[in-house]
Amino acid sequence: AQMRQRLLESGEIVKANWGPGNIKEAPELSGDIVWSDSKQAGYMRFRGLPVNDKNKETYQLWIFDETQDAKTPIDGGTFDVNENGEVIIPINAKLKAVKPKMFAITVEKPGGVVVSERKKIPALAKVEV
Repeated sequence: AQMRQRLLESGEIVKANWGPGNIKEAPELSGDIVWSDSKQAGYMRFRGLPVNDKNKETYQLWIFDETQDAKTPIDGGTFDVNENGEVIIPINAKLKAVKPKMFAITVEKPGGVVVSERKKIPALAKVEV
């Protein structure tokens, strides 16, 4: 939480609020995502993202960047939610993100995938310009 706050205070960030995706399991989902192009670092904050069974599934972040084809967004890393309440997760982008315009969370097999079929999307966040 402290590192997220320091990133926010640096001033040069992109921020977007999480909204619902295409599944009904997270009706009370809220939170935001903050990202710094220059630092290539960011954090996701969630309230209401359901706890996942890490033996069956994991969450995976996708970064839709203006410089990247929409069919192949940047993998932002996988993560698990182990408790209810607010969680803050660091972003682990596999490629450089220059101008993110949208972020999506998908539910994938343990370990994540290279390309998501985007069947289960609990959260979306569009960058407001």
